[in-house]
Amino acid sequence: MNRQQTQPPEDLETLRSVINARQAVFPKRLAQVARHVLDDPDEIALGSVASIAAAAQVTPSTLIRFAQYLGYDGFSALQGVFRTAVRQKISSGEKVARRQRRQEAASYEGQVFDETINGCHNALHALSRTIPVADIKTAASILSSATCVFILAGKGTFPLAVLLQQCLTQLNIRSNLLTDVAGGDDVIGFATPEDAVVIFNCAPYAKYMTAHASNLSTRGVPVIALTDSNFSPLSGLASVKFKVIESGQNSLSPLTAGIALSQVLALCTRQSRQNAHTM
Repeated sequence: MNRQQTQPPEDLETLRSVINARQAVFPKRLAQVARHVLDDPDEIALGSVASIAAAAQVTPSTLIRFAQYLGYDGFSALQGVFRTAVRQKISSGEKVARRQRRQEAASYEGQVFDETINGCHNALHALSRTIPVADIKTAASILSSATCVFILAGKGTFPLAVLLQQCLTQLNIRSNLLTDVAGGDDVIGFATPEDAVVIFNCAPYAKYMTAHASNLSTRGVPVIALTDSNFSPLSGLASVKFKVIESGQNSLSPLTAGIALSQVLALCTRQSRQNAHTM
């Protein structure tokens, strides 16, 4: 077997980056393992080869091939990266617990405020490291030249869609806000290649969204997808995709990156329009 990487990642963050970077070229079964690895790292760290293979719905030999594809000698070496991450998380959790005990005298409101700010900060930091500027430029160019922007919001992403529409309205860009609950099926059919469609969606991926994206792509309508995973079915159908909708316990931090990116797209769209008018 030809290994794709002579020096495999030594930490979980680097491993995640490598998997995300190669998500488009994984063979089908290895892509299936990659999704499971990213979605359930604790299971990878603590499970057996048999239990992990069963959960990922592949054979044990596929797990070994996946590890070797990434440059590891075998699956146990790959699993060691996850086990190290779990130990670090436990150690970090113990430190947090000690800090929380020291802060028991502090107000509950102050603790909630600090935790929320930290969660939002982490979401923005991750956004700054993972979104290519070239993709922002491409998306802004699509939006600036669109006759109408159709915004399709999936479950849990409606606030992001509303914000984007407000930003576009301020730029005098015509838009239609649709949801996967009502109103989307009829209106989205009016989209043409001169328009653009922005789809917000996160797991579980609705067949409704994927079907629309496939139909739009076939008709030559530009699609910009904001989703929670590089393995979303929308990824292969979109002209531009952004992974920004993070999962987490903090109810605000999952939206923070999406809110920031919506504002960035609006500002860059305005600049793209101004550049077009001055040419």
